[in-house]
Amino acid sequence: MARPSVTHRITVRITVACLAFAAALGHAQTLPPAWIELGEGGQAIARVIVANSATVVCPNILVDGAQQAMLLRQPIPQGFQPVCEFGLSGGARTASINGQALHLPVAAVASVVVLGDTGCRIKGARAQDCNDMTKWPLQAVADHAAGANPDLIIHVGDYLYRESVCPVNAQDKCGGTPVGDNWDTWNADFFGPAAKLLAAAPWAFSRGNHEDCERAWQGWFYYLDPRPWTNVCATYTPAYVIKSGTRQLVMLDSSAVKEDDADPQQVAQYVSDLQSLHVENAWLVDHHPFWGVKSSEKGSSVKSLSAPLEAAWDQVKPKGIEMVLSGHVHLFAVLPFESGRPVQVISGDGGTMLAEPVPASVDGTLIQGNAVRGSQTRMEFGYTWLQITDNGWRLNLRSTSDANIVQCDIASGQTTCKASDKP
Repeated sequence: MARPSVTHRITVRITVACLAFAAALGHAQTLPPAWIELGEGGQAIARVIVANSATVVCPNILVDGAQQAMLLRQPIPQGFQPVCEFGLSGGARTASINGQALHLPVAAVASVVVLGDTGCRIKGARAQDCNDMTKWPLQAVADHAAGANPDLIIHVGDYLYRESVCPVNAQDKCGGTPVGDNWDTWNADFFGPAAKLLAAAPWAFSRGNHEDCERAWQGWFYYLDPRPWTNVCATYTPAYVIKSGTRQLVMLDSSAVKEDDADPQQVAQYVSDLQSLHVENAWLVDHHPFWGVKSSEKGSSVKSLSAPLEAAWDQVKPKGIEMVLSGHVHLFAVLPFESGRPVQVISGDGGTMLAEPVPASVDGTLIQGNAVRGSQTRMEFGYTWLQITDNGWRLNLRSTSDANIVQCDIASGQTTCKASDKP
């Protein structure tokens, strides 16, 4: 038998090396699943996080049967794994990355999941039990939400809560946890536990105060903000509108809002944002509620918050907004008003430590001179699930066991709610 030629042996070695490199690269690209997020105008952006190496190679994306090159989002911030992205045209029908089919936007959104305030709280002496899914239930919440088969997922902000080293006396809860604005912490607080939901439908991401310029701004702007990456923190970013079929989402950055101070500069900024809107069938999405309630430090039941947003709305009274979706207060609440305002929904119960209790109903509470009527609040972990009906939307608060806790029907400017018994 003839001995293989030197050329043949070299060719075999090169081929094997290339196959090994391709296999290693394919494995590296499975850090979290790829996802679709929505940008200004409804632009669908595919993103995937890959392992860092001496030479970062982005995978191709298969769009309607054709291979397309994804682009590396640069510069890669220190301590972060790189992300690759590709802007999809509105006419794209199918897309996949490394065999993972992507869920593209649909023309008629009929099912929407809303969640927020999702990370595990570690700050100073406060330490949530990140190792107990009943006490930090983000993965259970996200997995159940994925099972709802949503057409759209809205995160109302605050992803990263591991701000301090785990306290010495809480090692059983968070010992060895990553901390700070880096890939390991973002993976632990969001990408890992939310993986199933990440791949389930297109996302609209809102920026929370935990993503401000003093906290986790690099992870926010690099991984989740839909706009070009500059590696510079903007204290405030302009509002934009996502068009999803006949539905519009007004995405407003409230990350720097002063809760109890109607700061004139902030009021003017949000007045300008609201005056620029020309929308119909719209939901306003931001982190801080325009009309929220929290436990009062002076012993009375509740007090309002987000003074700059309240003041700006009263000056402009924008048209075409049917609902406001927010978080920040770590509870669930539906706050309808006597007149002249859309219903305020607060979905700040996605996983982080819950807030100080407020009453199950805050009816009669005056916020900027308008009384709350027909409210429901719950100090329960879960996600908000909105389903379209013949007349409007049915809203359900779903628990960590995926049971209905609260059900509300929102139609023609009217909101009616009832509580459900937990099994």
